[in-house]
This record gives sequence, C-alpha cells and structure tokens, in this order.
Amino acid sequence: MTNCPGCGLVAPATGGPLPDERGASAECWGRYGELLARSYTVAEYRHVHQLVVDSYTAQHPGGDGRREIQALALCLMTLCLFVEDDADPREGPALHKQMMADRPDYFHWLRPPPLHGLMTVVDVLAAREVAEHERLVWAWGRDVWRAWAPHHATIRGWNIRALPKPGA
Repeated sequence: MTNCPGCGLVAPATGGPLPDERGASAECWGRYGELLARSYTVAEYRHVHQLVVDSYTAQHPGGDGRREIQALALCLMTLCLFVEDDADPREGPALHKQMMADRPDYFHWLRPPPLHGLMTVVDVLAAREVAEHERLVWAWGRDVWRAWAPHHATIRGWNIRALPKPGA
C-alpha cells in the first residue's frame, strides 16, 4: 500500500511513474490522469477542467523551486476566483496568461496547510454522470480552497496585483 504525501490517499502500490513537480504518489497521479482523461475526451466534462487542475495542484504542491511556486500560485489564484468570485473555470487559461503577463516576481513559497482528510481525486472519479461530476469537482475545489485559509490574504493580494480592475 502507498500513502499519497499530498492528499493522504491510501492505495495499492502500482509501481507507476512518480510525477516530477507534484507532491503525489504514483497511484494518486494515475487517478488524476484518469480524471483528466474525462475532461479531454468527453466535452460535457470540459467546462470544469481548470477547477480539476487547480484543486489537484493545490492539494499536491510540489517543491519550492521557481516553477513549482509559480504553478501553485496560479492555481491558487484561479481557485480563489472560482470559489469566491464565481469566475467561470473555462476562463482559467486566459486568467493564467493575464496573471503572468507582467512576469510577476512577487510569488513566493507558501507553507502548505494540512491537506489530508479532504476530498480527493478518487471522490470525483466516483461520479456516474455529468451533473454529479460537476457537483463533486466544485465541492473538492471549495474543500481545498478552505484548507489554504492561512494564505487567503496573500493569494487575494496576488490577484489584485495581477488582475487590476479596469480604470484602476
């Protein structure tokens, strides 16, 4: 059995590949791949794809290298916008592009909060139809976002810097 360092998922060892930039077990990473396949192959699942990516990334933060810090920051920033501001997850890629437009140098490593005991990729994979999938993805996103509460002010500040309001 293996225990995912990110979410705590306990699963039979498969000996699969470990992800390069995520704090995940091979088994959890494989389940994430299954979930991504839904978004890529079934159009009805695609509208919450970025919410899936952000939830997984925020629950499985990587190291403290520049690339890992930026990836986590972007995912936490859009997760914030989706959960708190009802932003549409389909806008995620455009938001990420805008967030990186000025090559921000203010992102910094955030000590991950406890992320075990939350919903996981396996909970979402249990969905049998589109509406249930969407409901579970949103519940997972809210669960992961709540876990990052100690850093909410920092993440909101990054959003303010990266996404100034028109006329500001």
